[in-house]
Amino acid sequence: MNRDDRRVKKTSKALWNAIAELLMEKELHSITVRELTNRADIHRATFYTHYKDVYDLYEQMEGNVIDELAAIIVGDPTHSYEDVFTKLIDYVYKNPGTIRIFLDKNRNRSFHDRVLAFLEEKYIEIWNYETNQKEISEEWIFMAKYHLQGCISIIQYWAENNFSYPKERLTKLILEVDSNFDNILTG
Repeated sequence: MNRDDRRVKKTSKALWNAIAELLMEKELHSITVRELTNRADIHRATFYTHYKDVYDLYEQMEGNVIDELAAIIVGDPTHSYEDVFTKLIDYVYKNPGTIRIFLDKNRNRSFHDRVLAFLEEKYIEIWNYETNQKEISEEWIFMAKYHLQGCISIIQYWAENNFSYPKERLTKLILEVDSNFDNILTG
């Protein structure tokens, strides 16, 4: 099975969209392969070619989101915040179902916590790189958590409101908050 094959990508996307929709209606343990494949409009045999069960699909989806976020955040060695935020917002916009799963910490706490831990780790790495700090104070960790949660809340509000606020304006808003926050951290 070649994961770069267009058909495999199409099948995976259909299944991920279907599981995202179903997770907005019910818990993961209540989702059956039959209803998942019906929603995705694929044959059950096709599902089992790619996944062992619904949990395997879900775990692969989680891993894929983490990998895609990592590619966006770590992929730009210049750390251009405008480019990173633009790519993140575009990613959220293009993957609304998947992102809604991540953003809904009440429905999916483990995924939310996993992504947040990943973002915190990368945030600290980038800050260390930019400031050449050897030690991070507890106050800075509090500030980093506050900042990340704020950015996530802005994006969550945007997604919950069906992306009605223009992407470009959202990017500028987050960049403005980010630059003011950088002044607090370095001041």
